[in-house]
Amino acid sequence: MEKLHFRLGLQPDVEHTPKEAFEFASINGFDHVELLMDHPYYALDFTGYAEILEIKESYDLDVLIHAPANSVNFLSISRVIRKASYTELERVMEFAERCGAELVTVHLGWNPGFITARGFVFQPRLYEKHNYRVLTEEFYSFANYYGELLAIENTISTGVSVERALEFIIENTDISLTFDVGHNNIYKNELFIRHFDRVKNIHLHDNDGKRDTHSTLGKGNADFSVLKNYRNYATLEVRDRRAILESRDWLLKYLKTL
Repeated sequence: MEKLHFRLGLQPDVEHTPKEAFEFASINGFDHVELLMDHPYYALDFTGYAEILEIKESYDLDVLIHAPANSVNFLSISRVIRKASYTELERVMEFAERCGAELVTVHLGWNPGFITARGFVFQPRLYEKHNYRVLTEEFYSFANYYGELLAIENTISTGVSVERALEFIIENTDISLTFDVGHNNIYKNELFIRHFDRVKNIHLHDNDGKRDTHSTLGKGNADFSVLKNYRNYATLEVRDRRAILESRDWLLKYLKTL
């Protein structure tokens, strides 16, 4: 693969074991593998840092980590769930440090909506004060401790209080950011654009601007122009071997148009 001005990697095909994922990445000229810790092959209770470290060194590829998104929620209204979320993230950070990972990406979480007779109802005003408080007190302390090894990802929607809290965290810690192009195509995140100098990883996948489908690059209408002068990691987040290779080939052609 021709030399790029950023480091291109992938999240593994969902069928790939760790060894298969690294071998596939190496054969096809990628620079890194980002391990999705929600997947049983990579979850902390199913794999160990020693296994990943040995495979990583065998293939001479960098490792990035995507912290589990389904089992943690830092915006939960339950203090018990939030405490468990931080315990889990601490385990992830220790795993990352032990296997020499370059970055750990994390989702902040979500607030619940409700199914009613008039349809699905989500009331963001109910969570404004709560979200700001738990992020500027609890998550701030965590981000301040781990610094730039930890990266917050833009998800589909945030809200005023979350954006205010993120602004506070960015201004008062060394935390990094992961910019998800597909998510940004659905919900434009001006905060991440303003602080693009903090972006250490870009997640690459496509969609139609309405649903988060993680489609092959070029199959939707997402804007990938943020890659023009970018110099850090970029990760294909399509999780299917054919889509990975098709996305890589599309991207190589697209970059020549910038």
